[in-house]
Amino acid sequence: MAGDFAEVLEGRLAALNRAAAGAGLEQLLEQELGAPARYTLDGPDIVLHSDWAFALSLLLHELASNARRHGSLSTSEGRVDVCWHIEDSDLVLFWQESGGPPAHRPASPGVGHLLVSDAAVKLKGYAQILYLSAGLRCEIRISLLARWPQRRSGVFLGSREGRERPVHAM
Repeated sequence: MAGDFAEVLEGRLAALNRAAAGAGLEQLLEQELGAPARYTLDGPDIVLHSDWAFALSLLLHELASNARRHGSLSTSEGRVDVCWHIEDSDLVLFWQESGGPPAHRPASPGVGHLLVSDAAVKLKGYAQILYLSAGLRCEIRISLLARWPQRRSGVFLGSREGRERPVHAM
């Protein structure tokens, strides 16, 4: 169990590292999906702002990891088809799995499901996940004008009686 947690955490950190390095949408998808024979990508070349890359790398990593563990990429015949386009000021992306086991809605949403939904909402959009007998389908719509919420980098030291002073992290 601890090995599984470490592997999941390592994958998420690697996805964030790829986003920090700066990438286009197609490049992020290629890195997450692996073997080109197992997927198709169709959409315009989009260079991602670091805010979008950060959120999308987590979101795409979760979808790809789930496909490898439970979905279409867990079988030799399975594949993933991803297409996207720009509509008004939104990125609209469709993820469709096929050739694998039927997708089943979990009894309760896992961390990966919540990460996908939360990342889309933080970018002023949504992620609709459908569990179909043909495979998982996900529609993502995010605003290209959105920015990932920034947090102050500070830690408070002192007592709880109100004598706290900020110490800024470097």
